[in-house]
Amino acid sequence: MSGPLFEPLTPDVSGRAPTTNGRPNAGFAYGSANRDAAGNARGYSAGAGFFSSPIGTNGGRIDSLAAQAHFGGWRGENGDTNVGFNADAAGARFTIPTPSGPNLMGPAGRIDGEAFTANAGGYANSETASLGAGANIIAGSATFGTQEEQRRYGLSLGVGAAGRAHYGDADGDGVRELGFGFDAGPLSFDIKSETLGRGYNYVRDSAVGRGVSSAWNSITSW
Repeated sequence: MSGPLFEPLTPDVSGRAPTTNGRPNAGFAYGSANRDAAGNARGYSAGAGFFSSPIGTNGGRIDSLAAQAHFGGWRGENGDTNVGFNADAAGARFTIPTPSGPNLMGPAGRIDGEAFTANAGGYANSETASLGAGANIIAGSATFGTQEEQRRYGLSLGVGAAGRAHYGDADGDGVRELGFGFDAGPLSFDIKSETLGRGYNYVRDSAVGRGVSSAWNSITSW
């Protein structure tokens, strides 16, 4: 396997995918080899269910009686390439973005809810790394803020644990939105902030940061 770790992938689908030309299918069952620009299979996906699709163009989504699994590399719903593994089953799940413009939750605000779901995975993409497993009878969360400063709070009735590291640059300004998240028992929480990213950039560009980087490069060049 060659090429960048998170290079774009295109699913080579057999069967009926959850969406066709961007339009959702009611009822799907598929398998796919996820190929890079050279046609090499970088990962595999499979799934079946009644409905699983983004809704609209602003981040909405609905899943109903759907199960999917991915291994290796696969294209996420936002177009990013994920690398690792993930298996997910949902009785019902939804994401509702809050209206754009000034509001209590901010321009990146959204509401998520789910019922009778299970998930296990360990994967990373250009913005987040995640590891964990869980199953919920019912769960919900609310996200507040902007692309630069964001936080999410959630509650659930279920079991499991998960951790996340956030390091993306959603607005492309050269300052990463750094942060972390976790699921533990009934609680779920995420925070990411460009303030942390600016602190990281300062340390990285300082004499101390350059010294550490030089020492690391010397060690790893042996």
